[in-house]
Amino acid sequence: MNTGYLLILAAIAAICLFFARRGKNNSLRNFKELTMSPSERILRIYDIDKETLKEAYDHFSDISEQEVTSIVPEDNGFRLTFSPETDYISFCYWVNYLVYSDEEKQKRYKVLGWYPFGEVEINGEKQPFSNQTVMMYVDKEDTEHDNISFVTPDGNHYLQPFAISNNLKQITSGSESYQPCPIHKTQETK
Repeated sequence: MNTGYLLILAAIAAICLFFARRGKNNSLRNFKELTMSPSERILRIYDIDKETLKEAYDHFSDISEQEVTSIVPEDNGFRLTFSPETDYISFCYWVNYLVYSDEEKQKRYKVLGWYPFGEVEINGEKQPFSNQTVMMYVDKEDTEHDNISFVTPDGNHYLQPFAISNNLKQITSGSESYQPCPIHKTQETK
């Protein structure tokens, strides 16, 4: 065999070995939600009209498998309720998509989401936001269009980029302060 050919095969084998080892190491770095909260996930989108929301919802629900159990008008926007089976990453995508859903007008909607975490581990370590309801948002300074942030009830901020897995990181601050999920008008009267 040709020496050049053997060198190319050796380089390919080394690259494959590198990625195989990296994959094993990354398996230890997985974000794992060990338990899921039995609570619904709530999303609020502000200053959007019914037709624009319907168009955005119809488009994204065609590609998302997560079930929205209700959409109701609320104050100056809408409340979307998701089933407790909706996982963290799917909910992140909904928040991000609805913020940037009006590409023609280049309008960015304000979207806040409340996700109740169960028990969460990263790198095998329990996370401080385990068993807390976090408030999700897209930071006002975001220019990448593929991130969400969340803030915990005690004011800790995290950034969740979508391009690479296992990359949730705590950040020093964000553009939103934690607000508890607003009680829906029909819940107040019960």
